[in-house]
Amino acid sequence: LIHPSRCLWISSPWISDIEMIDNRARQFGSLCPDWPATRIRLMQVLEALLERGAQIAIAVNDSSHNDEFVSRLEPLLRIYASNLRIMRSPELHEKGIVGDWFSLTGSMNLTFNGVYVNQEHLSYTCNPERVAERRLGFLHRWGMDT
Repeated sequence: LIHPSRCLWISSPWISDIEMIDNRARQFGSLCPDWPATRIRLMQVLEALLERGAQIAIAVNDSSHNDEFVSRLEPLLRIYASNLRIMRSPELHEKGIVGDWFSLTGSMNLTFNGVYVNQEHLSYTCNPERVAERRLGFLHRWGMDT
């Protein structure tokens, strides 16, 4: 949120509007003054990034589990139509988040179980070559590069 990527790709076969940031003590108030003193959900983080001009592409599979999340994205899709895309693919299994300077990959879905329960493996890199390779792969598959 301090220096967001111009384009952020999120690939999570299963996704939910999970709690992402504990702001109960308002320790993130300087980043987002409008955030309440509560746990901040993924949707609120995405909205804050979009407000800062980021382009976001989210890929999920066709599972009915994702219907609620996609439905909750509708208001943001209307407001940020040119900066937000949601893609659904029945074969999607790849998981990761790729920004301008980083790549996070592994076995974790952005769901409560994926983040807080299951024993998942994640790999984070800022290596420019590896990030560029991942960005090109996501760009080729999903578009949205600035």
